[in-house]
Amino acid sequence: MNKEIEFMPGRLNEEPVVFLAMTNSEIKWALIVFFSLWTPICLVIGILVGKILLSLTAVAGVVFASMWLTGKRLTTIKRGKPKQYHMLALRAWLQDRGLAKETLIRQSRVWDIKRWRSV
Repeated sequence: MNKEIEFMPGRLNEEPVVFLAMTNSEIKWALIVFFSLWTPICLVIGILVGKILLSLTAVAGVVFASMWLTGKRLTTIKRGKPKQYHMLALRAWLQDRGLAKETLIRQSRVWDIKRWRSV
C-alpha cells in the first residue's frame, strides 16, 4: 500500500499565526506602533508625577495590553474572511481618506474597445 502525500504549496508559503490571530510580521508592526505611541505618553506622565522609571515599566504593561486587545480584535475581523482581508480593508480605508495612493480598483466599470475618434 503506497500512499502519496498530497503537496499543498499554498499552505506552505503562508506565514503562521503566532499570537491571537497575528502573524510574526503583524506582531512586529504592532509593537513598533504601540511602543512609539505609548512611550512618549507614559514618559510625559512619569515626568509630571516624578516617577520616570515607573513610567517605563508602565510602557511595557500598556503595550502588552494593547497587543492583547489588538489580537482579540483581529480575531473577530479575520474570522471567515479571505487571507490578507484586513490589510486590503486598511488600505481601502486609507485611500478613502486620501492617506494612501489609489492602487485598488474599487469601482465597477465597463470597458469598451470601440474607437472614439477617426484615424
